[in-house]
Amino acid sequence: MTGPHSEGDTAIRDLAALVEHASAPGGGFELCAGGLRCSGAEFAARVRAAAAGLRSLGLSTGDRVAVLLPRCVEEAVAICAAAVAGGIAVPIHGKLKDDQVAHILADAAPFAVVTSSVRLLALRDPGAVLAGHRILRVDDGALPVASTAFADLAGDAAALPRPTPRDPAVLLYTSGSTGLPKGIVQDHHNLCLGAAVVANYLRLTAADHLLALLPFSFDYGLNQLLSALHAGCRVTAADPLGAGELHELLRTVRPSGIAGVPSLWHQVAASLTSGTLTAEDGASLRYVTNSGGALRTSDSAVLRRCWPHVEVYAMYGLTEAFRSAFLPPAEFDAHPDSFGRAIAGVELLLVDPGSGAVLEGPATGELVHAGTMVAQGYWRRPDATAERFRADPRGGPGTVVYSGDLVRRDAAGRHFFVARRDRLLKVHGHRVSPDEVAAAVAGCPGVGEVAVLGVPAGAEGHRIVLCVSGDPADGDLRRQVVARCRTRLPSFMQPAEVVVLSALPHNSNGKVDEAALRANLRSCTDDTSTSC
Repeated sequence: MTGPHSEGDTAIRDLAALVEHASAPGGGFELCAGGLRCSGAEFAARVRAAAAGLRSLGLSTGDRVAVLLPRCVEEAVAICAAAVAGGIAVPIHGKLKDDQVAHILADAAPFAVVTSSVRLLALRDPGAVLAGHRILRVDDGALPVASTAFADLAGDAAALPRPTPRDPAVLLYTSGSTGLPKGIVQDHHNLCLGAAVVANYLRLTAADHLLALLPFSFDYGLNQLLSALHAGCRVTAADPLGAGELHELLRTVRPSGIAGVPSLWHQVAASLTSGTLTAEDGASLRYVTNSGGALRTSDSAVLRRCWPHVEVYAMYGLTEAFRSAFLPPAEFDAHPDSFGRAIAGVELLLVDPGSGAVLEGPATGELVHAGTMVAQGYWRRPDATAERFRADPRGGPGTVVYSGDLVRRDAAGRHFFVARRDRLLKVHGHRVSPDEVAAAVAGCPGVGEVAVLGVPAGAEGHRIVLCVSGDPADGDLRRQVVARCRTRLPSFMQPAEVVVLSALPHNSNGKVDEAALRANLRSCTDDTSTSC
């Protein structure tokens, strides 16, 4: 079904044009992050200077620039500058630890890494992680490796090459159902079109002020920055907060819009119920959006009751296709569990998982994204690309993305999430590979086989249960496993429970029998048990 909504202004087809658009006289773009404010003109000047400096260092078209920073103005500047210079920005999630950061750097092979002493405090051994890389620092703190000041980059901005719309602009790393994170290549056209379409249906104007709580390494979070650039409005970027801090931020920033994932809205609903947040805290809001999973209906009911003036946009997107669908707020109260219909230029198909046939009318099948905003594929992974990015099942031209999501479509064309087809877990809006969690404890003394299960946990997505074979009587084993996870995995990958079993069950093929393992765990009558 083709989306009926206007694409908005699509004349802006590359990030260089988008940044210049935001710096136009009379524009209202302003970025607030890390305690600093940056106007549209200042932002554009800093992006141009950094882009020219990267070229003067020797960056060539297509070279990658990794951005390993906490929330700060320089993070947004570096991402945009890398793309404007003809390179590919690689934003790295602020919560990732040594193993994940090292994997991304090894996989992307960046021309340079933009980082800070503050961000490196979160790593066990930053010297080892950064060894062999050109480092550009954004602060004056001591770094364990030689570095150059990012602010000192200089060059001839007039000589910058102009990116073409289909040039790669960002490499977004996200976990698949198996293995370590894969980079997804998105081009200038898709990023700018996504900004235009979202700004259009959210009706963003220069009067809006967006509160960006999602990381720029997340496609949904990056879209907040780009949509603000497109609309020429203010955006305040902050790290995810507790309820008390969110209360203060809402009162001081007075945002008109917030993008969130189900776990954030669950926290907000609980805080509204307890009184930690109040009706006054939402007084400035015009809208909120949800993506990254289904919004729990009980949470949406609290939001609508306590903040009745706030429009709720349910949204859906894939990192492999950037933005896909949304539900107009006027339909939300009647269909709070739907993510709506395709956006402009996109078709959402349902394909029968068994036959591969395209299903018409009301049906349930695997969601397939066709039309605009399809990514260029996985970075240097042709086999993985061929598996997800395929020919149109209707026989027409163009590439489509098979989502792996089972989705139901009603008679009005609205879509409802049903389940994942593969083993991918969703935790607080993040995609988590069970294999990546298991790899973190491989080789831990006393640990044999490892299996990772996802248990449905409502708005939080999945609760991670880590099962290991070992000696259940060894009281130190579980503590060692938990400690290893804390040092090797970001917070959203931490297991909620570690279970030690004398042996993991196997099926006839010699593989871990997940169904038997789940039944084994259910047989443990004590919910707090960590061995059985």
